[in-house]
Amino acid sequence: MADIRVPRLNKVMLSGRITHDIDLKYTPKGTPVVRFVVAVDKSFKDEAGNWQTQATFLDVVAWSKWAESVSSHAHKGTPVVIEGRIEARSYVDANGNNRKAVEIIAEYIQFLEYKGKPESDSGSNDVPLPEEYGTEPSTTDDVPF
Repeated sequence: MADIRVPRLNKVMLSGRITHDIDLKYTPKGTPVVRFVVAVDKSFKDEAGNWQTQATFLDVVAWSKWAESVSSHAHKGTPVVIEGRIEARSYVDANGNNRKAVEIIAEYIQFLEYKGKPESDSGSNDVPLPEEYGTEPSTTDDVPF
């Protein structure tokens, strides 16, 4: 039987709106990290022929410069495009139960609305362009969770 070469591809691209305000945290080694949820809408016709919208809520993790950028320039309702990869991890919850989480690890984030946080009075609504941060994926070597 011939060897079949299967391409190894783990790439995801999605667009939606952030569902809650961002809480920037740091790992024990000082690496910035944020976790947030993006709501991605899907439109479809129901059995009666009426258009309906259904949302899928996806967990996203951003590291380093992307984490700082999301924390500084995004808030609940901000529309974003995210490119990244899917990762699954296992953990034990506070009750000792084994759990599994599937998350999108952001490697590139594009803000579709260039505004600061609503409560921000910094005087500047300029958001650094994603190219300023490079395209290298963040490492997850010192994950605190």
